[in-house]
Amino acid sequence: MARKKRTVTERQKSLQPVPPKASFTLAGVRIMYEGGGGKEFCCTITGHCRTQIFEFPRIDFRSNGEEPHHTIYTSPSVQACVLSNLVDYFSTASRNRHYAISPSLRHDVAEMDKKIKTQQKNRVPVYLVIEEYNELTPIKMIKGECCILDEVRVQNGERVPVLVGGREGEKFITAWATVDGSWPEVPNNQQLVNMILAGVRVGQQTPNPIRKYLDQGCLVTDDGRFVEMMRPTSSARGETSTVMDSKAYKDRTTAIRKAIAAMETDIETSHLALLFNSLYIDEWKDDSYHRLQYLRLWQSLAEAAGTYLGYQGNVRDDNVVVAGKKTLRELTDYRNDIAHWWTDTIDENILADLQRTINELIHRKYF
Repeated sequence: MARKKRTVTERQKSLQPVPPKASFTLAGVRIMYEGGGGKEFCCTITGHCRTQIFEFPRIDFRSNGEEPHHTIYTSPSVQACVLSNLVDYFSTASRNRHYAISPSLRHDVAEMDKKIKTQQKNRVPVYLVIEEYNELTPIKMIKGECCILDEVRVQNGERVPVLVGGREGEKFITAWATVDGSWPEVPNNQQLVNMILAGVRVGQQTPNPIRKYLDQGCLVTDDGRFVEMMRPTSSARGETSTVMDSKAYKDRTTAIRKAIAAMETDIETSHLALLFNSLYIDEWKDDSYHRLQYLRLWQSLAEAAGTYLGYQGNVRDDNVVVAGKKTLRELTDYRNDIAHWWTDTIDENILADLQRTINELIHRKYF
């Protein structure tokens, strides 16, 4: 019997993260939080925040003063900005309440920013901040799914933080995902996030993953309180940077913002959505992951290049270098080598050339 090929929609769905299933019971979590000094707490969950901070890649930013943030994408649930002053942005310009209500986020942002500035010394770090806020269908957590605890516990005269960034005299709420209790349904914005990251990668012409510095989320109660989520939880490469002054930096972020807006109008096109999703790599992993990444990227390129990206030739067979050092034919031949395991290990330089080729074709269409 012939094996049925998966549709583009099925392949696209397979790239989306699947939330881990709850493994706790209400009885079990009560034992855990009561043993840690927590008390059952009833509340109504009405919102969800998520903040991700990435390195804005391939930039050697030269600035004599504080640079304003530049918004490159905005929608009711997602906003993305490029900026060089994290604490000022979150304190004065962010429309998201996450930073204001989360001691953990405030602590980790300050520590991360200080560490990166120390590492980069004379260079100005530039960040890509993607913030999500979703209004949720209100859900009552009244069966013991939530508890309230001290942010800092004092034992034998010593401060013992229970919450990262915890403050003495303050309390916080935790919500536990259980198999027999209530849990809010949080919308998945990953496709929009992937599209933004694809736009930045293409705009900055990088074949490498965009380094993620921080990723935090929390629930929000109907009275605006921070709720820590307790649920199951399921490589560096060097590259040159482009020197930019304030004008070049502003021009580049403006170009990326316009490109992302154009990309969003096409995100309902399955082949392009699949290509944008395939471009996203969270981090460098093992050889098997790189092989799968190469096959996904090549297949998406082969299906999208002509009809959707406007390439006029034969993307599978042309002896043309679009970007990098490998021709389209060489990239196809290497795809066959990967698929049939004719290579012992993947050549990451060829994977990078495939990324550069896709970046260039997307750049021609949207920039």
